[in-house]
Amino acid sequence: MNGRFYSTKVVVGDLDRSLAFYTGVFGLREVARFNFTDPDITEVLLEDETGGRRVILMNGDVLPVPSCPGWSPLVLEVDDVQVARDELAAAGYEVAFEPVGLGPLSIFMAADPDGYLIEVFAGDMVIDNLPTDQKIPHPVPHIHAKK
Repeated sequence: MNGRFYSTKVVVGDLDRSLAFYTGVFGLREVARFNFTDPDITEVLLEDETGGRRVILMNGDVLPVPSCPGWSPLVLEVDDVQVARDELAAAGYEVAFEPVGLGPLSIFMAADPDGYLIEVFAGDMVIDNLPTDQKIPHPVPHIHAKK
């Protein structure tokens, strides 16, 4: 069997609020909506402009948002990290840490409306030359510090 990535699902507390975040800030577009009964759950499929990267927002009666949101499975690519950071901040969203340069790419973290940390990057995600047989210092260790 050959598996292929299709999407990531994220449980959200307020569907409209999360749709505004992911469509308004990151330009994802709604392509399908599924309304289920018994239990009442809505799933909204969002895609990027290529149609190749998808996220599903889930909201419903039996899907609580984790009580301590943190890491999300989402990593979003943008053209310019500083522009994306400034647009998020101007829209009133939390920038969890400021942009940093990591060789050929730049990253920052932002919190979505439910507090999930979204990694946002721009540049070349070069993975060919990463050392796989040794530990290397994390480039931004403070994001993993226990509070």
